[in-house]
Amino acid sequence: MTKHNATLPRIAADAARATAIQTALEAVRETLGMEVGYLSEFVEERAVFRAVSAPGLEAMIQPSQSMDLREVYCKHILDGGLPRLMGDTSQHPIAVELPITRMIPIGSHLSVPVHRADGSVFGMFCFLSRTTRTDLDDAALHLVETQSRQVASYLDPQLK
Repeated sequence: MTKHNATLPRIAADAARATAIQTALEAVRETLGMEVGYLSEFVEERAVFRAVSAPGLEAMIQPSQSMDLREVYCKHILDGGLPRLMGDTSQHPIAVELPITRMIPIGSHLSVPVHRADGSVFGMFCFLSRTTRTDLDDAALHLVETQSRQVASYLDPQLK
């Protein structure tokens, strides 16, 4: 049985959609064979983790935790400094320079923005593994993009 995180009802239109967000996150993480998946929301200059799927790594990342946007990949992806798909983060100087890359460590990363109905960016739909994953390809990116649009449709339309 899928359980949803306590922070999801605040961002989802209702409890069923909160469960659908968590289910989508877990399904994509498992399909791609990644260790961590999360949905973040940008709040001021922070990435707040709203939904998390990280079996066995719960001490590393939990719902409601947040990080400065300058310290995570999200802002750099949106600004075009990092690609959405990195099968090997060591091949990207910006990723190598970020302390989080070594702290976790992050060997591979896949992330796309989640847009609100008005087109503004809500946050990011992200997946990472501690190991290099050169098998990740455009099909993996397409899956994440498709699911991020579905997740966006579950967000509370009154969120600004």
